[in-house]
Amino acid sequence: MNAPDLPTDPLDGLRPSADRRDPRAPSLLRPWGESDTLRGRRVLLGVPYDGGIPSRPGARFGPRALREALGAFGTFDGSREMADDAGLLDLGDLALPTMNAEAAHGRIETAAQRIFAAGARPIFVGGDHGVTGSLIRGLAAAHPELRLALITIDAHLDVREYEDEASLSSGTPFRRALETSVLEGERTAMIGVRRFANSRYYTEWAEARGVNLVTVADVAERGAATIARDAIAHVLKDADALYLSVDLDAADAAVAPGVSAPGIGGLSAREMIELVRTVAGEPRLLGADLMELSPPYDQDGRTAKLAARLLLELLAADGATGR
Repeated sequence: MNAPDLPTDPLDGLRPSADRRDPRAPSLLRPWGESDTLRGRRVLLGVPYDGGIPSRPGARFGPRALREALGAFGTFDGSREMADDAGLLDLGDLALPTMNAEAAHGRIETAAQRIFAAGARPIFVGGDHGVTGSLIRGLAAAHPELRLALITIDAHLDVREYEDEASLSSGTPFRRALETSVLEGERTAMIGVRRFANSRYYTEWAEARGVNLVTVADVAERGAATIARDAIAHVLKDADALYLSVDLDAADAAVAPGVSAPGIGGLSAREMIELVRTVAGEPRLLGADLMELSPPYDQDGRTAKLAARLLLELLAADGATGR
């Protein structure tokens, strides 16, 4: 007796299928292909390193969690269908040693240098915030004549002293950034600084170099969009380009428990979104990072969703300004 013919796909019609009328945000990530050019493209790079965190390791899993969290969002921003754009070219994750800070930071700096030299406009996702120092150093190596402006959204100043590359930590990135030739304190604004989160010594160190420190109370009093616009105007007065660095621990622990250093009294989710949305709309923004997402402490995924929403705000503003 002959067996009946089976369809090519034996489960055809039995699996759930995506609703083409409701595209999801992961579709905005376009896999890297060898024929792709980086010049002028917005690209995503994961930096899965958390060797600089003195406690609560886990941020090395942040890039994966952020990508997965995109599935909770659609591609329509309320006025524009982002799926119609070129999307975000996903370069994947760097391969980084977990126990060798000097080697890891050297590789991160090299990757950033190559990406910026190729003319791409990257969004880096991590990872402990210490890697931002190496990202900016890579940018400085690619464009040593650049006059860079920096805006950070962070509860902490992250300007701690360090002895050598092996002692780099999540508290050192902006000390290292300010040591480069492309950045000065007068072109730096730190938004979301929280009470009882920084020492007098490091606060005075930053102030002495002209860094503009903006507290959580300032944001609550004047509004996130106003604060962001003022910060942009301040740091770009004598600058060619802008870099944005976001530490998710700037958000209150109620909305972002899954970070390396959660704190009480931080920014609200809406304030974080409005800050990022406003800065992302600046045409001279040439790169950004989202750091300190730590999935092991993010039991219900709310921090990953916040990070994914901030990533989408960066993309939506990018398209809206025609860049």
